[in-house]
Amino acid sequence: MKKLRSGDPVIVISGKHKGKVSTIERFVDADHVIVAGVNEMKKAKKGEGFITKLLPLHVSTVQYYYADEKKGVRLEIVEEKGKKVRKIKKFGVKVDQI
Repeated sequence: MKKLRSGDPVIVISGKHKGKVSTIERFVDADHVIVAGVNEMKKAKKGEGFITKLLPLHVSTVQYYYADEKKGVRLEIVEEKGKKVRKIKKFGVKVDQI
């Protein structure tokens, strides 16, 4: 089970987009994610003009965003009643309930 999934709210914690809050659109591979509205580039395409393209970020540069505290938090995977559950490490809140 991965700690981050598609659709999770994240905050960028390093790089030129530091502090931006958005959601994960998809995983490129195990270590890279595409985050909506972050790390965009414009590319010239013949006949189409300029198009915007989202470039991937490394997973280590994003962190799960907890809206109640308005900051990034760590997640842990805990087994409850035979099932694995994602929880916020500091507050003990289940992520799927948020």
